[in-house]
Amino acid sequence: MRRIIIGICLAVSLVVFGALPVSAADEVGEKTQQYFSEMFAKMKIVADQHPNVKTYRELMRPVAQEIPGFYDGSFLDFNWVIRQTYRPSHSIARGYDLKKVKELTVFIEKMKESPGPQLSEPAHGSLIQPRLISLRYPVMNGDELEGILSMFLYTKDFFKNTGLDEAKAYRITCLGKVAEERGTLSEDHQTVQVNLPSTEWVIEYDK
Repeated sequence: MRRIIIGICLAVSLVVFGALPVSAADEVGEKTQQYFSEMFAKMKIVADQHPNVKTYRELMRPVAQEIPGFYDGSFLDFNWVIRQTYRPSHSIARGYDLKKVKELTVFIEKMKESPGPQLSEPAHGSLIQPRLISLRYPVMNGDELEGILSMFLYTKDFFKNTGLDEAKAYRITCLGKVAEERGTLSEDHQTVQVNLPSTEWVIEYDK
């Protein structure tokens, strides 16, 4: 099994320009790296403008409109309570305390210890919610966490942008837990490891 390690560096200059080092040539790995680098760079544009409940939608609009596969976004306060949603149709979520979601406990602690971009595992979806990938980006006031941007993207768009939609088989593991898989991997399948301060994705696939 060929194993390729890709570290996503969170230095501001690299996030902004999307020019992150790749340890070896791998199409899915390179596209995965580029995809998330671009998404975090777009979130940074909004975060740097210090959005609040009143300005969030206006500031987020130009970014959301240029992201294929954008599902929705939200503005959280520093205590992980949803204060605003990008789409008015989802405004019923305002006031919900995300600390009640046990799957987010590790991410909440990471954001408290060292505020930085976060990438959650792909959600399996349900009858009322599609399969989504969740990204978060801190809004900082000096060294203090002022708020958190949350953005949801269709998982199928991530697959399309990275080429996994054309893979014979794939498996995505997040923090040791299988999040997405299709088909049966061969013994000679390829592996890409995507590292972030908050999580780790291992993507295994057969072309």
